[in-house]
Amino acid sequence: SPRTAEMPHRHTDCPHCATRVKIPPLRKGESVRCRVCRQIVHRRSRLDSFQPACALALAGLVFLLLANVDPIMLFSVAGNTQSNDIITGVIVLFGQGYWPIALLVFFCAILAPALYFGGVAFVAACCESGLRPPGTRYVLGLIHHVESWSLVPVFAAACLVAVVKLDLIGSVDWHAGIVWILCLSLCSLALGSAFNPETAAEVLRDKSS
Repeated sequence: SPRTAEMPHRHTDCPHCATRVKIPPLRKGESVRCRVCRQIVHRRSRLDSFQPACALALAGLVFLLLANVDPIMLFSVAGNTQSNDIITGVIVLFGQGYWPIALLVFFCAILAPALYFGGVAFVAACCESGLRPPGTRYVLGLIHHVESWSLVPVFAAACLVAVVKLDLIGSVDWHAGIVWILCLSLCSLALGSAFNPETAAEVLRDKSS
């Protein structure tokens, strides 16, 4: 449109090689690559609405809560039975003195996903409603930092591998927790495509100008 054509170019630094890259006005689905390393620096979402991202983020928060309430599996060996969930593993690691690993599991499997889903839900709701409460820019920064640490799909794969190993020395019965973890993993993967922080930053900047 004429209004889009009159918008000035922006510049940003490539996160991969720090080259200064000019970002022209883009149509939906278009992207800009760094002229040096050829990595994608900016992409405009194909979606006009942030409702899918908000819905996925809220669903992720619900699945995260359920995954920490319902046990993942019931493990039995030599007449002893133990119910296992995410927080139980963290507590056991702390009790055995492996507190660095316990903190890593707590952060990657509980805290980082909660911050990521909560942050995306907040920013997506702001973009959709046109509001910009104080601190929105900091929430966007938080999303950028915790996204790579939200390792729910990796945790789900680790659970499946652990069950194969545990089944060699005892019996393992699945419980509802594994279903919530799998749903949470699907939400996390889908949200990576439905939500673009750069597009959200542009929308918030346009609404505040």
